[in-house]
Amino acid sequence: MSNATQSAYLPRVLFFGMQGKFSYAPFHALLEAGIQVCAVVIPTEQVFETELPAIQKYEYPSFSRTRLPVLNSTIHFSMLDLAKARNIPVWKVQQLSSSDTINTLTVYQPDIICVACFSKRIPRDVLNIPQFGCLNVHPSLLPANRGPEPLFWTFREGSAKTGVTIHLIDESLDSGAIVAQEAMEIPDGISYSDLEELSAQIGGTLLVQSIWDMFNQKAVIQEQDETKSSYHPFPCDDDFMVPVAEWSARHVYNFIRGVAAWGNPIHLLVGNKTIHVKKAISYSLNAINQSAMIVNKQPDECFWVICKQGSVLVE
Repeated sequence: MSNATQSAYLPRVLFFGMQGKFSYAPFHALLEAGIQVCAVVIPTEQVFETELPAIQKYEYPSFSRTRLPVLNSTIHFSMLDLAKARNIPVWKVQQLSSSDTINTLTVYQPDIICVACFSKRIPRDVLNIPQFGCLNVHPSLLPANRGPEPLFWTFREGSAKTGVTIHLIDESLDSGAIVAQEAMEIPDGISYSDLEELSAQIGGTLLVQSIWDMFNQKAVIQEQDETKSSYHPFPCDDDFMVPVAEWSARHVYNFIRGVAAWGNPIHLLVGNKTIHVKKAISYSLNAINQSAMIVNKQPDECFWVICKQGSVLVE
């Protein structure tokens, strides 16, 4: 497509997301890049005692006082605030496969559907709506760490790096062909929230480029290597247990710092003891007696825990 044609016609996008940083940053990036977001689609809240329509227009609370977000500002606003400020319609969907939903979304004639953190599986009838396919923003280096909470498993595995992948959506989970991908180092001690925000910002940049590449039919698409794939479900209580005899102090430190804000109790398995900890303060990789699996208490309720390599100071 020539530059003249490109400037005359911008890609039309339907954006699927939810409240939170990981949806906001890519949505913000699309608007900043001048891409036409025709509508936003969010999942309906679960209301078990009421039969809900398949799709309905989102109604903003009457008491809502939306401030006008500045497009080049940092992430301080919700996706719905930004949609309202830009007069972009928002739809709440209960049943994606319903004919009412399909008809409503088809009217927008999108070139591409973009997804960044959406809690419903997208069926084939929706995937078939856009001309150039559906793109998902996933915070891992696919095919590794498929599933609903890849950043948790990045911390759980003690990875030194992660990344963001833009991939085509198919009817399986996170298995579609890769359109773009970028790796990033994980700083020591970073929180889940901060790593999510960094991933979302990278994802927004990659998504904009991927939209243009798909729209101009210049995308270099690569199938995922199934022999290297891994999948993790939503974490359970056992996934917050830390086997310190098997992990380095750095691994223990970064896991606790990363997922502490989830609010789930974190327990260290130290020899035959199980110890609840609130936070990790620091760590050391200095040589220690590996056979001395002990906990050394300090008067201020902070204490050092000996790990497979080094030790970690926790509270």
